[in-house]
Amino acid sequence: MNIWEILLLFFALQGLMTSFFLLTKKSASKFANTIWGIFLLLFSLNIVYNILFWAYNDWRLTVSLNLVYLIPFSLYGPLFYLYINALVKNGTISWKKMLPHFVPTLLIIVNFSYYFSLPVETKIVLEDEGGFGNSFLVNPRAVYVVVSVIMLTYSFLTFKTVKEAFKQDPEMKLWLTITTGVFFLFGISWVVYFVLLRLGVLELSHDYFIAFFMVSQIAITTYFGFNYSEVFNGKALNKVFPLIKYQKSGLSKRVLHEYKEKLLSIMESNTLYLDSELKLTDLADELHVSRHHASQIINECFGMSFYEYINKYRIEEAEKLLTDEKASDLNITDIAFKAGFNNRMSFYNAFKKHVGVTPSEFRSQKMMNAS
Repeated sequence: MNIWEILLLFFALQGLMTSFFLLTKKSASKFANTIWGIFLLLFSLNIVYNILFWAYNDWRLTVSLNLVYLIPFSLYGPLFYLYINALVKNGTISWKKMLPHFVPTLLIIVNFSYYFSLPVETKIVLEDEGGFGNSFLVNPRAVYVVVSVIMLTYSFLTFKTVKEAFKQDPEMKLWLTITTGVFFLFGISWVVYFVLLRLGVLELSHDYFIAFFMVSQIAITTYFGFNYSEVFNGKALNKVFPLIKYQKSGLSKRVLHEYKEKLLSIMESNTLYLDSELKLTDLADELHVSRHHASQIINECFGMSFYEYINKYRIEEAEKLLTDEKASDLNITDIAFKAGFNNRMSFYNAFKKHVGVTPSEFRSQKMMNAS
């Protein structure tokens, strides 16, 4: 095993750890994290298989797994597309909408099911004879083409999704552009490799550059996942990435200070935060500025994202209700809605994050102190 294979193995192990982290992490982006965790798990196992193919002297293992890699390769496009959609829409996707994306993978499994079931010795004989016999319905070369079309199609669909998301939320640009760009290059590398392989320019063992883009995807994800863990917590990306500095905003420090005071006055007098449907655009309209400028004002003047800033007021309101004897007949869900939250779970999570205890514990402590 040479130094490059050792490095690839290192990133494969890193990808496995990151996938485990995402699959077990509880957060507001659980669905997206699960999709991305599965994606990275398959990526990492794919790299391990490549290393075995390059470096393992007894190739019985790699022959026994021959063509299995086409299954994860057919999944990468749909998984990546679903992940980006889950991030953009900040929610889950129903099984009915997800299942059609996995039909090609199911057909590939059916196509190779008989070959996969063959003993290793039989596969070795077929390899020595330079073919696969009549072990499947569709030739692997045709499947390579299908997988290539799948990856490039989903790359296009993902870019389209990202482009549309920019219109609604340009703050997502950095994370989505980097991940989508690397995935697109990965898809291109797959196509180029098999074209050159078909032309006789490359051999099967020359697929290092495909692994390079796989490693890049793992490295980028790991970097952002652990240095900016809020990416996987459903947090606004303008808060996550300090690289976004609003260079073209045109708001000076003096103007920012004026808008800060105006925003504080609006929040105190109009209690906008009690509206559970309040959006950044609504706040921008109250300030008579663009959505981009409103985001800058909150981020630079208060060091928070829009939702963090609004939730701060909502939690303060909830604290008042939890300690108000006149509101003692209200249950926790009632208080959540009265404070401006649109569901009990988000209220619990935000309250515990800011106060350190659950709303019920907070109320009990205050009652004990009062008595």
